[in-house]
Amino acid sequence: MRVKVARLSDIQEGKTHCVKAEGLKVLLTKIDGRVHAIENRCTHLGLSMEKGAISDGAIECPWHGSRFDIATGRNLDWVNSIKGTPIPEWTRSLIGLGKKPQPVKVFETEIEGDAVYVKA
Repeated sequence: MRVKVARLSDIQEGKTHCVKAEGLKVLLTKIDGRVHAIENRCTHLGLSMEKGAISDGAIECPWHGSRFDIATGRNLDWVNSIKGTPIPEWTRSLIGLGKKPQPVKVFETEIEGDAVYVKA
């Protein structure tokens, strides 16, 4: 299924642009001019990553600090803070609630003129 989710002009380099379309919660961003789309849901507790910081091709969950590669969805770091305040290593598994690190879902994007589509 291919779903139109945004206009290309709405998506800024290194900034999040979140949309809901056809039951999908999608977080869009541009990195080096290329549009990327991931599910707008951290795999730790399912919370929105809309306010997450993007740097070095990754997004950091604003709630518990988990980091994900924007292009691949791969988990780079798992539960390392609470709302930006770092937590000691020994508390990570406690805050992680025993969940193992998981990747975030990535959507393939297509651009046609100013329209951005994702394949779901």
